[in-house]
Amino acid sequence: MPPKPSPQATARLDRGVTVSGLRTFVAVVQARGLSGAARALGVSQPSVSVQLSAFERACGVLLCHRKPEFALTDAGADVFVRARLILSRVDEFETALDDLQQAAGRVTVGLSTPHVAMQLLASFRAAHPGIHLQVGMGNTTTLLEDVSRCRVDVALMTLLEPPAHLLCLKVASPRLAVCLRADDRLAGRKFLRPADLARRDVIAREPGSQTRTLFEDTLARAGVTPRVVMEVGNREAMREAVAAGLGIGMLFDNENGEDRRFALVPLQGVTRAPGVYAVALHESLGIPGVQSLMTHLGLRTGGGSARTSASN
Repeated sequence: MPPKPSPQATARLDRGVTVSGLRTFVAVVQARGLSGAARALGVSQPSVSVQLSAFERACGVLLCHRKPEFALTDAGADVFVRARLILSRVDEFETALDDLQQAAGRVTVGLSTPHVAMQLLASFRAAHPGIHLQVGMGNTTTLLEDVSRCRVDVALMTLLEPPAHLLCLKVASPRLAVCLRADDRLAGRKFLRPADLARRDVIAREPGSQTRTLFEDTLARAGVTPRVVMEVGNREAMREAVAAGLGIGMLFDNENGEDRRFALVPLQGVTRAPGVYAVALHESLGIPGVQSLMTHLGLRTGGGSARTSASN
């Protein structure tokens, strides 16, 4: 059994010094009197007098003379310095608690698939209006690193093989398609084979893009080498390059929206099934906002509980 505290230690613990008493004493000293302290604290002068007397009793010494004019005793001067130090630590503690509460109500989200993600985030915001979302863009490679290094809490991205060490919840199942101008001679086809693209100029996404990886793998298995004439850094740049007639591109079948400048034609021979996943660290579920988002996405898309990884 732990030893019982000595009577002296018990007396020290039961002095009854309170934070409000400390604040009142410091306010009285800084205002050089009870009236000024009352105005600073927004209370009545009698209330300040009662608090100050209680604080002096708790300390067991006279801290200040009230008349004929306010003056600190030697003990009061020493207690004033210590009281200010204690209150600075209390303020730091309260600030830390505020930061923790704000962090619980804020979730940082990384996206590579805004066409899927924004609809899901809109429904989440409607269900949880008190949680602030901070959203940034990236591709699959950069977002996986961002999640691992805690630069984002949750990432919504396309994955061919969800990493086993991360929590991955499938929210959509897109198909790979060829992005053509609406007036392209191949735009009316029901599907395209890799051989149909052998002599076409291709606008490629940046390295690390899952769209590019899947496109190149599909053509390689068919013995077709894409004729890449331009490499662009994101989906929007690729679309505009296609619209300008610089070549054909690659998109998933849910990425075109209502843009009638393009036709998306499914590509045959794709053997790997990608998915759009919400990805987070398992331990991040301890953050209330992250738990709420992952649970909402699981219920919204039928992906199940946020506490278990989704399977392929």
